[in-house]
Amino acid sequence: MVYTRALEEAYTMARGVELSCGRVAELEEALRVIEELMERGGGAEELEYAGALLRQAGDVLRLRGCLDWHLLVQAADIVEHA
Repeated sequence: MVYTRALEEAYTMARGVELSCGRVAELEEALRVIEELMERGGGAEELEYAGALLRQAGDVLRLRGCLDWHLLVQAADIVEHA
């Protein structure tokens, strides 16, 4: 299923950023939402929420100097278009 693969890809990217840049609340919440979406599915609202959280986390990490912040923007695009 394309939906699940897209979510898995975004989840893997976000986990990688978490490992290289550290934890932030927005990223932790985004990962939780994506995990729920992979387990039970969801609609456009949940996908948009997860995407917004990923973008917020990217902004926070960019301000902290993390070079991988842009991967969260890519993960947000993937989630929003899943």
